[in-house]
Amino acid sequence: MNSRRDADLYAGYSDWKQWQGDCAASDGDSRYFAAEFAKVALFGKRVLEIGFGNGRFLGWAKSQGANVAGTEIHDGLVALARQKGFDALPAPLDALVEAQRRFHVVVAFDVFEHWSKQELIANLHHVHALLEPGGIVLARFPNGQSPFGRVHQYGDITHQTVLSSSAIEQLAGMTGFVVLEVRNAQRVPMRGNLWSVLKFHWRRWRRARIERALGKLYGYGRLPLDPNLTAVLRKSEQRPNISFKETEE
Repeated sequence: MNSRRDADLYAGYSDWKQWQGDCAASDGDSRYFAAEFAKVALFGKRVLEIGFGNGRFLGWAKSQGANVAGTEIHDGLVALARQKGFDALPAPLDALVEAQRRFHVVVAFDVFEHWSKQELIANLHHVHALLEPGGIVLARFPNGQSPFGRVHQYGDITHQTVLSSSAIEQLAGMTGFVVLEVRNAQRVPMRGNLWSVLKFHWRRWRRARIERALGKLYGYGRLPLDPNLTAVLRKSEQRPNISFKETEE
């Protein structure tokens, strides 16, 4: 944020989101995070989450053996996370760069869309400086190339920038990253609910057929159309030291 006017946009934001600063992942959260990070090992890694919100990812990543830290613009959430023993910090990334903090993985769930284009470029440069050689960024954001992403993108007045897979490729090239993948954000069915499991697999099969057909029509191999995208980027200056299995979804 750059002004008092920006700060006013976030008045009452934590209450609107119903964030209590739990810093603990539910069963559904845990299975979702495990699916998103199936290709990235976190054990023993230094992990930074930008905009940790309710702290659910912080709690889950810590349970996976990661050394976690998080930034947040809401002072109350920073205080609550610190009370629970987390390395919680105010938002500016340049302060972390100046402090010479270094991480293997940087995570941003539902954050990129809150930044202007100029802030995206500046903050990705900061993230590049914060990462160890070969470090990884995993970010989720509303899918600007899909009509189904509009409900998320335009359901929050603090959202500033619409993003797509091609926009991420452009940003990555400008800020020193290699795109490993841009895909539909993971979904997990309800545990123990057969109908939920069947619907999950049916939708996945149907989605793949439609996305491949539309991708060919528009000149892409596949055009992800889920409401949210997940992008995985790698700092490009040296050989990676974080394992990542490049397999098709």
